[in-house]
Amino acid sequence: MVWKVKNIWEADYGCEERLPGEPLKCLVELENEAGDMKQLTVEDDWLTEQGIEEGSSWPERWFIW
Repeated sequence: MVWKVKNIWEADYGCEERLPGEPLKCLVELENEAGDMKQLTVEDDWLTEQGIEEGSSWPERWFIW
């Protein structure tokens, strides 16, 4: 099944800010061709290293559950 990145948002840390040295995380919204949606929280640096942006494909092997 093919998943596509619909949206990427900076994760909301609420009232508490990130701890010093804690990596920036993003909320990634995915959608497959059947219209199923998933949301994942991943490190921003990892997304950049993988070249992932809105509209990119998200391989099944990256799902951990």
